[in-house]
Amino acid sequence: MTLPPATVPPISWLIALTVCNHVAFNASRVVVSLFAISLKASTITLGVLMALYALLPMFLAIPAGRRIDEIGPRIPMTAGSLMVVGGTLMPAVWHDISSLYAACALIGVGFMLVQVAMQLLIGQVSTNETRLRNYSLHALGLSVSGTLGPVTMGYVIEHAGFRSAFIVLVAVAIVGQVGLQYIRPRLPATGGNAGRIAIEDGSRQSTLSLLQYPELRAVFIASAVLSAAWDLHAFLIPIRGSNIGLTPSSIGWVLGSFSIATLAIRIAMPLISRRFSEWKIIRIALTVGALAYLIYPFVSQFWLMCALAFVLGLALGSAQPNVMNILHIASPSGRAGEALGLRSAVLNTSQVLWPLTFGVVGTALGMLPIFLSMAGAMGVAGYYSRSQTRSKALPPA
Repeated sequence: MTLPPATVPPISWLIALTVCNHVAFNASRVVVSLFAISLKASTITLGVLMALYALLPMFLAIPAGRRIDEIGPRIPMTAGSLMVVGGTLMPAVWHDISSLYAACALIGVGFMLVQVAMQLLIGQVSTNETRLRNYSLHALGLSVSGTLGPVTMGYVIEHAGFRSAFIVLVAVAIVGQVGLQYIRPRLPATGGNAGRIAIEDGSRQSTLSLLQYPELRAVFIASAVLSAAWDLHAFLIPIRGSNIGLTPSSIGWVLGSFSIATLAIRIAMPLISRRFSEWKIIRIALTVGALAYLIYPFVSQFWLMCALAFVLGLALGSAQPNVMNILHIASPSGRAGEALGLRSAVLNTSQVLWPLTFGVVGTALGMLPIFLSMAGAMGVAGYYSRSQTRSKALPPA
């Protein structure tokens, strides 16, 4: 379903709101990690904290996506933005490690609601000709926030401390909520006709029935591995950087190099998409990412880490707009929000399992097996996507 342009704010407004919430979400993971490390938390504790960002979204994303199909994005976006404000506020007020557990869970659920609703809304207000461009612009906004957040937080922590860093995140989240309230009357307050019809005519089956579609199944798996590689980078770099003696600002620059690369590749995406198909770009991203993770554990110099983070950012940053475009096109009518919810659930499941598993493995065996296993997972996902997308036939009735 495509909504009339007059019913929603310009795409620039939607991207700006996403940026505010993503700064609070993404930068909070860096601040939480470094704050926990400063409190002498173990690698397992860090894994639990990072997993909490995804634990509740893992269970709530699918029903949230189905519900957004029915009621529209206005209420979910408002509720999610308020949760992000509350989650960033908790560690600023109660400055101990116990507050981090609740904060991570609250921020994770809030950002999931904002993200799923926003992704569906962008798909609905776009045409077939503008959808990839708009998803690329949306991803470009996430790259800007991903660049500004870690680098800025590194300097704030060094010069003003962790409490000030959390207060800055609260301020950014509040800006997002104020902006959302300004445009709230122009957001759709009801779901689309396609979603209602899918319920009434019985075409909406179990969410897992979406996995019967080969292309959807392949994009879910590729998306999960790419997202795990992205999140694992944010999880590992603070630990790796602390182990080799990097300062918080240097760690922020390594993470910032990754985000600068995602920004650059998304600016170039309109040109790249003219030469390569969506699936070709995704497979290249998986291959380059696997090679980067193979090399990472053998690099300890600051500038080399920045360079490798940049290469990895180019690979992973190129994939997301193409994943979103494939997902919106390949989803059955009236079930795009549900498909986005399933994708979010798959991503959050991997985000729960990977940090916990790697926290235990890292404590027992060190960082090397973690990097190598991620490289292997990306290689397998690339091979699977190639075999599953040669035929785009629909599943049998």
